[in-house]
Amino acid sequence: MSMLNWGVGDVLALTKLAWDLYHGCYLVAREAPDDFRQLVNELCSLQGVLRTLRDDINSDKSFFQRIGENRKETLERCLQSCFHTLSKLQKLTMKYRELGLNEGIQFWRRVKYSTKQGEIKALKSQIMAHTSSLARIEDSMMKALERQEVPGADGTKQEQEDEDQMDELAPLRKTRTASTARAETPDADGLDLQGLSRAFTGSTLVGTTSAATPPAIDEDDPEDGPSVPRKKGAPAMGRMRKGSNLSMPKALSPSQLGSPGKSAAIDDSENDDDDNLQSYYDAQRRPGKRLVSNASESVPKPSAHGLGSKDPEIQEVVAEAMKELIKIRHKEQSAKPLRVVRQHPQHQPDEALRTRFAQLAEDELKIRRLNARDWLRVATWWLLKARYNKRLDDDPRRYTSRASFSVSSEGATAVNQAYVDLLKASWILYNVILHDDNVSSLMTHENRKLFHNLSDGISEDLNEFQPVDAPDKSALLEQNSNIWEFLQPEEETYEGDEMFPGLENGRWITVEQEDAGTEDEKVLFRTFVNAAIGRKSHRMRSKGAPYMLLLSIKEGESEPKVTLCNQSGTLGLTRDFTYEDLQDKEVPTSPLSGANLHPREAIPLNFGTMNITVAFTNEEDLDNFMYIPRAYFEAVKRRLPRQLKSATETLLFSRSVEVFELLKADTMKEMSPRQRYRSCDLRILETTCREGWRTTRRLVVSSSAGEQKPWCSELFLPLSRVQIRSDTDIARKAEIKWSDCSHEKGTQTDGSYNRIYSYVYDDHNPNIALSLLFRNAQDADDFGRTVLHLANQPIYTWTGNSEAYSVYMVSDSEPNQKKYKALMLTRTRHDWKYSDLFYLYRDIDFVYDRAARRVKLPQLAYTDYISSHVDKLYTPPLDAPPKFSHCDKKIGHTIIDFTDESVAAAFMSSLTGDFTLIFSRRADYITTKPPPKHPFGSMKSNKGAAEVQLWLKGNSVRLISRWDDKVEDKWLSMAVPRHALDHKRDSNRATFPKLQYDRGRKIDMANLVARDSKERKEDGGKKVGPVTIAFETVRGEFLMIVMFGDMD
Repeated sequence: MSMLNWGVGDVLALTKLAWDLYHGCYLVAREAPDDFRQLVNELCSLQGVLRTLRDDINSDKSFFQRIGENRKETLERCLQSCFHTLSKLQKLTMKYRELGLNEGIQFWRRVKYSTKQGEIKALKSQIMAHTSSLARIEDSMMKALERQEVPGADGTKQEQEDEDQMDELAPLRKTRTASTARAETPDADGLDLQGLSRAFTGSTLVGTTSAATPPAIDEDDPEDGPSVPRKKGAPAMGRMRKGSNLSMPKALSPSQLGSPGKSAAIDDSENDDDDNLQSYYDAQRRPGKRLVSNASESVPKPSAHGLGSKDPEIQEVVAEAMKELIKIRHKEQSAKPLRVVRQHPQHQPDEALRTRFAQLAEDELKIRRLNARDWLRVATWWLLKARYNKRLDDDPRRYTSRASFSVSSEGATAVNQAYVDLLKASWILYNVILHDDNVSSLMTHENRKLFHNLSDGISEDLNEFQPVDAPDKSALLEQNSNIWEFLQPEEETYEGDEMFPGLENGRWITVEQEDAGTEDEKVLFRTFVNAAIGRKSHRMRSKGAPYMLLLSIKEGESEPKVTLCNQSGTLGLTRDFTYEDLQDKEVPTSPLSGANLHPREAIPLNFGTMNITVAFTNEEDLDNFMYIPRAYFEAVKRRLPRQLKSATETLLFSRSVEVFELLKADTMKEMSPRQRYRSCDLRILETTCREGWRTTRRLVVSSSAGEQKPWCSELFLPLSRVQIRSDTDIARKAEIKWSDCSHEKGTQTDGSYNRIYSYVYDDHNPNIALSLLFRNAQDADDFGRTVLHLANQPIYTWTGNSEAYSVYMVSDSEPNQKKYKALMLTRTRHDWKYSDLFYLYRDIDFVYDRAARRVKLPQLAYTDYISSHVDKLYTPPLDAPPKFSHCDKKIGHTIIDFTDESVAAAFMSSLTGDFTLIFSRRADYITTKPPPKHPFGSMKSNKGAAEVQLWLKGNSVRLISRWDDKVEDKWLSMAVPRHALDHKRDSNRATFPKLQYDRGRKIDMANLVARDSKERKEDGGKKVGPVTIAFETVRGEFLMIVMFGDMD
């Protein structure tokens, strides 16, 4: 952007840059340090000022020409400086753009915030100064433009502008003191920037009546607007809560409410102008009590620590900026006209009904206050209830008199109640909200939308009632005139806290269903129901369908959500709608109105510990409520555990993923066209067969309930050789790849020149790859653990830097019942983690190298997965590709290296039946020959060296040893009784005279006995004789262990 000649496009680009930076920083500010959160607040203020400037420029093509050269030059300098500061911040945040947004403090640990703390503080201070400067310049320009429109001011125009410019831009030269700024702006001292942001968005009402109320219109001037007779008194617009420091207004009287028929009516034609609006506002402004709280009442008191800085110079700048920002934003919103639809002259409550409305409204206001937005929600509630009752009356078959106060068997009550509900909404809109002195509270964007939709909705619905068909007054007085729905005991949780009624439920109470919920929520169904709430001792009969029941979905989550809320906001419960909610259950009907309530019309929807039974007033609502989840769960039923005859399937993992994408397994790049889906459900289910080694898994992905056509897809998932990688920048993102059973085997023939087609499982050649973006880092970690480990708890586990070893107990129920061990070895290769799964039966062979801290397992069983298309004379059809068929067992080997001898010993101990390895050394030789009779005879064995181990169980010690593979019966085992050692001083040999020992090719790890001898005798390899072991240096340690049974 150039230094001079800034144009509309430059301002638009700068405004967008400020908004993008604010939005990006805001997403990661939740667990950020204080300085960064304050920076985000300053960005919020700055982008608000820039948006105001942008709107002023867009609305006036000659803006830059009219403000004068001096102001234009000053503005350009400020904008250029602001651009440079934002560019610095943009460069700082660019490399962190792809970091996870829901990871809390882990995010800030990774970005090493401490190294950038000084730069962040400097940027925060600069943005404060830019905000203050631009606010002052904006105010100066607006005053200059207003003076240009005042007639008769040409004579002193230039001198006045010069004087004003010097005065208004004084903060830029820092000539005013902080005390002066605080004296002019009492609320600026310590003003909370976050609170100011809430004020701008309409969460609280800000400003004063003088700053926002349009000027009064001369009632006698027909050109300015219709003649509006003024009345003494105004409707009381609100009461304060307990603990408020404001006075409590007195009770309403019917005379204070006035007659809507005598109030000014605003034309709803296309030519509505500001004069008519101002006339209407001026006509409604009367002194007295109000049901809508003052703007100043809703602004929280500023905190002494709101600025987050003790620098008096910065406090001075911020105080000035806050003052100007409030004025600018208030002026901007108040200047926009509010379109008001004329109140229908023939559809208005009479004096008696207005008096009843006022009295019923006052009862609630004795304990709580409502601002404009709250009243808009209440009026919208009754508009929706009117439409609900009108819908019931249109088709008498839709309702049942057993569950609703508002509907009778004749149907006349439903339409009468609908008409009364419309009058309630109209009374609140015209006699409460628009009677407020502070009409500027309606000028927030959200309130404007609520007001316009409500005004249009009431007018359209009342137009459906012809004057001749309107119910008579006596019939109206018989209907439910309550402004506030009745509360059951367990709903009355409101105890004077700072939450306004309807604050949480307000997002659901909108005129149009598509507007309900937050930006990431979508309402699928909405109706009114009766409900029994709480324990049996507290439940009360519900009439008139006083609760709103909704079905919705949320972005990033797959499951439909059910919500039950009330009008006042004291009850707002939301949870996932589950498959179990569709099952027919026996429902007690006594807590609900009507003892003969049909069971299908009442369903339990318990929310945690809150027991709730919901009753629908008509069959159609019940069917519509159940249709969406029923259709969804039917489409995704493959994700449920299957009922199998010879196996059991269990759910291991279930989470929602924000993004699910299929990738090319060889390059891990997106496919073409890209196969990317949002808000999916991801599950892992494990099928356990009667033989434990045949266990398999399947990964099931299903769409969100909000999809027009829900879908569900499942993938075969092996227990081993599944590779998974976590993103180093985004901790909640994971990539996974593995092989299925669709690899085509090499060309083969059957011996008669006929080609044979076979498809196999190849764990070294993955052909399925996924990218998963979870909602948080914890879900991603849980997914990785589920994939890389077995479902049951390990009996031993060890985790290193890049490796982890776990030992599990596995069992077979058929054909032969037995238990054995499963060994899961998790390793890392090129940032990819994967697991090898082996099965160790009772009799195994192993090599334990103590010196190298290595264990070699030469014969282990592992599972091979067999395809459904093997040795066929034809290729598989396109609509039935090869898939997993069954499991087969193969024999393999593995080597495990340890970093510590104690870890290796503990691992070996986990493979036995309660034995502990306490000694392992290499012996020169072991011989079972008797001692030579000749004194110079040799006892050395020709079998070579052997590894000797001692194992302790309780008070008993067992010795096992293994020769090299050249010896067929390589294993020797025996029990070592204490004091059985025959030894001589200064000898390197330890001799056990005549003990029973076993020889074999394998070792029984459950009992530490040699098995599978080459001698096929009844007694196997059992023998009796002397055993001599020759050591080099550790004879003394060996003797101590044998004699005392413990290394200590």
